[in-house]
Amino acid sequence: MYVAELDRSWLQTPFAGPGLMLRSADEIATLANVCRYVYVDPARSLHGAVQAASRRDNHPDTLMQTELHAVRHAITKATGLLTHTLSLARRTDQFQLEPVLHAANLLQQQACRAPAASLWALRTLSNTGFIYRRAIGTAIHAIIFGRHLGFDEQELGHLAIGGLLLDIGKCSVPVPILAKPGRLSVMERQFITRHVTSGFSLVRANERLHPRITSMILGHHERLDGTGYPRQLKGTDIPLFARIAAIVDSYDALTLDRRYASGISGHDALRLLSALRERSFDAALVGEFVHAIGVYPIGTRVMMVDGRQGLVCQQDPVWPLRPLVVVTANATGTALRAPQLVASSRDGRIARSLPPAPVPHNLDELESTIPAAA
Repeated sequence: MYVAELDRSWLQTPFAGPGLMLRSADEIATLANVCRYVYVDPARSLHGAVQAASRRDNHPDTLMQTELHAVRHAITKATGLLTHTLSLARRTDQFQLEPVLHAANLLQQQACRAPAASLWALRTLSNTGFIYRRAIGTAIHAIIFGRHLGFDEQELGHLAIGGLLLDIGKCSVPVPILAKPGRLSVMERQFITRHVTSGFSLVRANERLHPRITSMILGHHERLDGTGYPRQLKGTDIPLFARIAAIVDSYDALTLDRRYASGISGHDALRLLSALRERSFDAALVGEFVHAIGVYPIGTRVMMVDGRQGLVCQQDPVWPLRPLVVVTANATGTALRAPQLVASSRDGRIARSLPPAPVPHNLDELESTIPAAA
């Protein structure tokens, strides 16, 4: 059995802690001598793992899969609503708020109810236009971040709407520039940077948009040292919601393939944001963002110390550097016939993160091994 907590400090016992997998009668006897009672985590116990595997055999549609189905349905619906708004804005230069509010509400409900499934769904999303995927991804990360910070429901709604609308100004950018694979010219770059003020101009007349939302649109490319745009604001002159938007927008962009750069792992993206804290990003907020999504975010491809490869599928609140991993390949890189669920806190540590890869062909089978998040 896996002992998650004791009735006293781990320092008062001969065990290193925190957390202990009981594997012998001697360990049980030692524990009984120092504790009156303990807290056991069945999901992380070997017996619990066997029971969970049995339940999955009997009921292929696990709770995690049910959550994923709901999240993916919400993402699909939200993408359709956002497509309508952006297409209308590009054709007529008019902004329609209702579809965005509906999309934001759908994402907020799912990201708050099932944050782990929401992050997994993002990392396994395919066949979605880049701009729409960026809007959905930024909104979901903003909601999960805000939830971690303790924001109330209304504030989370503002983050969701703002995340969806950060790049609405790109409707005014010619499509050939957005799609250009090579380096942009100075004039083309000006078109891109102008999307911030264009987006702000498009939405600011709508009285139903809270100032927090418009501050996100206008300020998500501002940087702490004043090197951002369009107003070159510095430090706390940048509104809080804009500083949050800068972090989640940059993180989501770094983890996706762009026309000028390949995506990097979520772990490496967090390392880059951390290296730029105080200079570009709010240091305290960067630290909290890492806590919110994990050192190895869900969906990150990793290599274990023994060479096995897999995907992070769940965070461990006790061991942030050792999340739950679905192992998909052995040490030689050969794909496993059946994915294996590994708790890296006891079954081998993570050596490093790996670059993103295409969605696995056996995604359904892979997801059937993932337990629901606590």
